[in-house]
Amino acid sequence: MAAGLAGKIRRSMGDEFDLGGYSRDKCLDLAKAAFTEPMELEEMVKLTFVVGAGKQQRQKYGDDLQRDFMAALDAIGFDKDLAACTELASAGKYKFQHDTSKNLIFVHVFPRIVAPAAPEVAEEVGEDGEPAQAGARDPADVLAECEIDDFRRMVDKNVTSYATKKRLFDALRERLARLEEAERKLIAREDLGAPLQALYDTLSVDGLKEKVKIMTAGMQASIDAGELTSVERSQVLEQLDIKSSALETELAKAEADGKEKMKAKLEEAKEKLKATKAAVSDGKAFALAPLKYAEEIQRLHKRLAGLTKLEKENSGKYTLDQLKALGERPEMQEALSVLKKRSQIWFESDEEFKERLKECLSQVNVKTKASSSGYPGGASQSSSGGWATVKKR
Repeated sequence: MAAGLAGKIRRSMGDEFDLGGYSRDKCLDLAKAAFTEPMELEEMVKLTFVVGAGKQQRQKYGDDLQRDFMAALDAIGFDKDLAACTELASAGKYKFQHDTSKNLIFVHVFPRIVAPAAPEVAEEVGEDGEPAQAGARDPADVLAECEIDDFRRMVDKNVTSYATKKRLFDALRERLARLEEAERKLIAREDLGAPLQALYDTLSVDGLKEKVKIMTAGMQASIDAGELTSVERSQVLEQLDIKSSALETELAKAEADGKEKMKAKLEEAKEKLKATKAAVSDGKAFALAPLKYAEEIQRLHKRLAGLTKLEKENSGKYTLDQLKALGERPEMQEALSVLKKRSQIWFESDEEFKERLKECLSQVNVKTKASSSGYPGGASQSSSGGWATVKKR
């Protein structure tokens, strides 16, 4: 693990660092330690380094510091790009800025990044009493176990559609039912068994009830805002029909038992349910959410389509540039696969993701004639283009 300033940089989410007093060798050592390996981040960040200042602080930085630091970045394969910004395509780039309002000189660095590793299961006991296989954790387990503030943050970021909210809601309800079963067994002095004991030791009834409440509100918010795709709308209408039938049964029982207050409450619920059903029925289907890495996926898809067309049209006769482009195809295919995987949100089914991917790729024009470089429209792959920064974990 990187230590000192390099360690702080690799743990940073976009901070500012002062390089006052750094020599050429220290700049090179820092660049190597901080930026040689990709940083584990979900999104691109901008890391700012102060490398110069006005007359009053000029001695602190030295005349060559800005040049030495940029040379160090060049030495590890970074490129200078004045248009670099907090996007995946800017990975492995930096830019220079003289901020006259602060009278400071900055170098903004956009690191190479990879998605953070999924949490690992230390060693869990399976249903058969044997140790479960270690590997990536189910997001439902992560969300069931985390604190409420973390739960809200992760749900807001990773569980965004009605369908995914409903799947998380069902997963939490299932765990809550098992936890309540564990409590009943404990009261009856019955043995829980290893899986149920592990669940009881990890989760709390109150915590799960609060999370179920949050997801109930989240699903209702999606319905009220009309954020339902055509498939989700059909599912919601079916669920509302089931609730309506159950409500009619309860209403008939309350009326037969002469429970006027209960009857009035159920009548009110019936009217609300009726209004919700009408709103869902009359609403328009919500557009599919764009993929997180749509731009990069579209770019790679277009380039790969161009290479396929190149092979068909050139009959095995290629220029050196075209051969080079064809040789890069396996890396591009791997990068495309990684970006697709990262674009699938938590609890999204493969069928739902395929529909979003289909919508994404339908916006790509692949009819452009391939250039001598092998890419459509004369585009060429730069040394730090978006696909080149995606590495196999």
